[in-house]
Amino acid sequence: MNRIWPRLLSVLITLALPVLVLAVALRVTTAPWLVHWEYGKPDFPPDPYGLTTEERIRLAEVCVEYLVTGAGIELLADLELEGRPAFNERELAHMVDVKRVLWAFLWAGLGAGVVVFGGTAALLARRPTRPRAAGALGSGVLLILGLLVAVGGLMLLRWDFFFTAFHELLFPPETWTFPTSDTLIRLYPERFWMDVGLVIVGLVLVQAVAWGGVALGLRRWAVSGAR
Repeated sequence: MNRIWPRLLSVLITLALPVLVLAVALRVTTAPWLVHWEYGKPDFPPDPYGLTTEERIRLAEVCVEYLVTGAGIELLADLELEGRPAFNERELAHMVDVKRVLWAFLWAGLGAGVVVFGGTAALLARRPTRPRAAGALGSGVLLILGLLVAVGGLMLLRWDFFFTAFHELLFPPETWTFPTSDTLIRLYPERFWMDVGLVIVGLVLVQAVAWGGVALGLRRWAVSGAR
């Protein structure tokens, strides 16, 4: 038993690290700064139906508030655009689905964080298992980089396929496509999602490098402590 639990814990840490890193990246991107950054770009596509940048930012910020807080869908249902409801029933239903999926990832990330930090601490608590902590984190970093190459390559080479497959996997069929005249498309054109994908990839890569540094530092510490 004393030999099994360090191995099992190492595997759990390795598998949990990518989940933690992705959840952190998702939470960082679901913030008002991204909205302002995107709409502030000089080459960001204007709304073909005449929405101003200020109006798009106002509506997009409320969408972000809905997603990351405990607010109900009435927060979006009460918004108006040109004297009419800003979002129709299909758009509102999709936003409910988006919030459900986002929070599933965030809660999974929280659980993964408990595994990564708690498991690492448990391995570091005993001198014989300290090298396993560094190894588990290092393996997790390699797993992240492998997934990043696969997913990032797919995004760059076949964006349309990736975008469609992503939505088909996470949302009910025929609930996530909208006419270009709907507010969600006017706020979030395809260019927006391409940029978000690149931001998430960048955030995941930065975290992978940071965790790689942690793994390397722990490895050196474990080796020096064993002497």
